[in-house]
Amino acid sequence: MKRIIISLLALVWPSLALAASHSSQKPTPKQARELMASVCRSGAATGACSVCPEFVEGGGLGGKMTPTAVTYGKFLNTKDVYALLDLSGCEAHVYNFGGSVLLRWRGLTRWDFVKYIPGLRSGDCLKYPAQGYPAQGGREALLCEGGYAGMGVVDTSLFQVDLARFVAGTSDEPDYRALFLLEDSTGACLSTATVQSLLSWQQVNLNGDALPDLRVKLRSGSGKTGQTSEQCGALVPNISTRPYTLEYTFDGKHFTPTQSTRATIKQLLKDNPYLLGDGN
Repeated sequence: MKRIIISLLALVWPSLALAASHSSQKPTPKQARELMASVCRSGAATGACSVCPEFVEGGGLGGKMTPTAVTYGKFLNTKDVYALLDLSGCEAHVYNFGGSVLLRWRGLTRWDFVKYIPGLRSGDCLKYPAQGYPAQGGREALLCEGGYAGMGVVDTSLFQVDLARFVAGTSDEPDYRALFLLEDSTGACLSTATVQSLLSWQQVNLNGDALPDLRVKLRSGSGKTGQTSEQCGALVPNISTRPYTLEYTFDGKHFTPTQSTRATIKQLLKDNPYLLGDGN
């Protein structure tokens, strides 16, 4: 479980190109100024923090903190509108060089600061009903794309995140649950490597109920790289991959792989035994 825990505590940078159908969006300059007004002193004027905000532990690493994406939703209750703002800067690699701020809408152009979550990069997310709430008009949780990079290995995952218990102070961190963990180890100078990339993921209706389900498309392969420690970086591995589709039904709490997806996962585990976090 160690690798998947690391990936969830230090979620990688948001996708540079947000999927058009996803809930996250790049804020306009006007939106950035309105949202950042309650984040730092320079926020209302510039839409960014010219110095690291006081809430960054240890004063941060210096430099600026800028918003890259925002997701609006009912993340803590059904009566208030919230904005989860992805911020880049001030944090170290272990926190993926940023985090997310949760804001609450107070009317007109006023947003109130609620909580900062270091390491949570919320740049590409989809909203789903939160646990125990109906599909229509209920509290919302998120499914986000994230990952981690280190020692030449790039991990990518889709993970559920619910902020309620963390913001209420009853949990030390948000409720995270990863669906899978893809791996690209071609930069690690290994004799054999895995190549996996996430192509797309979207909400679909697989079973005709009121809850949105999930379809994921990816590529995966593994093989010999021809690399040795002496040739590190001198040879670009040429490993063939093939496309796969994963489908999950959602019951308001869990994403459950369909029967055909379970068979596909068995194939993917041959390329990457860490796909499900513990190799099982």
